[in-house]
Amino acid sequence: MSAGGGGLDRLVHCIHASRTAAALALTGGGTGAIPLLLRRPGGSRTVVDVAVPYGPKAVAAYLGEPPSQACSAATAQLLARCAFRRAVELRPDASIPVVGLGATAALATDRVRRGEDRLHAATFDGARTLALEWRFEAPHTNRQAQETAAERAIVALLADAVGVAPWRDLVGPDLAAAARTSGVEDDELAVVHSGTQPWMTAYPDGRRRAGGQVPAALVPGSFNPWHEAHRALWAAARRRFGDPVAYELSITNVDKPPLPTGEVLQRAAQFRGRAGLVLTAAPTFVEKARLLPGAAFAVGADTARRVVEPMYYGGVEAMRAALHELRSLGTRFIVAGRLDDGRFLQLRDLALPPEAEGLFESIPADELRVDVSSTELRAKRATGA
Repeated sequence: MSAGGGGLDRLVHCIHASRTAAALALTGGGTGAIPLLLRRPGGSRTVVDVAVPYGPKAVAAYLGEPPSQACSAATAQLLARCAFRRAVELRPDASIPVVGLGATAALATDRVRRGEDRLHAATFDGARTLALEWRFEAPHTNRQAQETAAERAIVALLADAVGVAPWRDLVGPDLAAAARTSGVEDDELAVVHSGTQPWMTAYPDGRRRAGGQVPAALVPGSFNPWHEAHRALWAAARRRFGDPVAYELSITNVDKPPLPTGEVLQRAAQFRGRAGLVLTAAPTFVEKARLLPGAAFAVGADTARRVVEPMYYGGVEAMRAALHELRSLGTRFIVAGRLDDGRFLQLRDLALPPEAEGLFESIPADELRVDVSSTELRAKRATGA
């Protein structure tokens, strides 16, 4: 999928399919990216704010101070950070991931100007900066050609930032001469811990991006380690819901300290080249469902039992309210049997309250039965067995 030719419409469609919202700040050129995003269905869901501070005073007012250079990588990144703060302020609610995009261009003009015709653009999501530099050469020598090229570059960079595809897959002939770089904050998961970003997606190719498309289904777990039962649940979910299916790891726990970033990234590395992993700070299923509405969860029967156990909510009424909310959010559970204290526990063995009707579906034992757990694997690893 590239930003050239007919691929642009598809690219914008994929951006809108992501749940991530964006604020844009564009100056000097490339403003045609705005109608490209807004004139297609889903634009109002993606774009929460647009600023075009075109004159020097307007740019200084947007940034809070005059930039050292109007068209530079540093100014594009400052614009992106200001846009990110706007996106955080203006998003509908805290469950919406956000990104800021800034771009500044010096394009062909009717006056004498020092320096090359160029575009600098950047995105920022609180954890990661993606920066783009494009110095225009033939055939992009006139203003119209440069504007069209800048529009496509900006849309492609936004697609990269919201996780549509790797940059190399977005680069068509129009973007072949553009250079894209990346930088990460000291603790890239701090935005998830703080709630600034509701979740982050770790893709199989190693990319990590805030937000992204809500998967059709998720397999939650601690993945310490990832094992065959997790993989079997993932395959069962994929058979029922299709792609995308991902794993989900909460970096916080109800009764344990938050996982250190290094530990989270170590567990995430298990999925490299294999599957996507959604990282949240949502330890309960109600919290997960609020972030990822409409997603199904593939779980073991022991986990399903906890979902309907009043003691985990502080009482029966709170449990009933939680189940009603899960239903209203479009949540579903597919449940595999699980060996529990020497007994093979299945969905039919659970005492489901009336409020759970329609929320749970059993995975037959002849389709999925893997009697292994992370606890057993860690114990074997500790003893060298």
